Amino acid sequence: MEEQKYVIAIALAEQNNKRLMPLGGKTFAGVDTLSQSSNKEVEKIILDLLLRLFQRTTEGSLKISNEETGLLLAEISFESMRNNIPIIKSNWINTGDTETLIEKLKSICSNLWSVEFKKHEGIVFNDLRNKKLS
Repeated sequence: MEEQKYVIAIALAEQNNKRLMPLGGKTFAGVDTLSQSSNKEVEKIILDLLLRLFQRTTEGSLKISNEETGLLLAEISFESMRNNIPIIKSNWINTGDTETLIEKLKSICSNLWSVEFKKHEGIVFNDLRNKKLS
């Protein structure tokens, strides 16, 4: 039996000079995360996270911390997520070291993408596991 994947959207943001990392996710079983059939579910995870982030704007100035990697999508086992994400999240909130965060995520995730919106193309997923950040 194939292990269930957990797909999480991660926003790296700052509000009122404090870092925050909201997460949202869903369990996927036996499907390719970015396949045509799964694309709508993945987009829904991202949309849910962005709506939650947008609602926070009433609490003060809010910005994505990094244009290139401010919004991430990760495919991870449930156990690895439970054991590692809280530590990685805490370290990033305390240090703001995005490069280390990305390297840690690459080491525990089966897939990792940055997410951006391009005019006339829509949502674009950039593979971070097979690309070195500049």
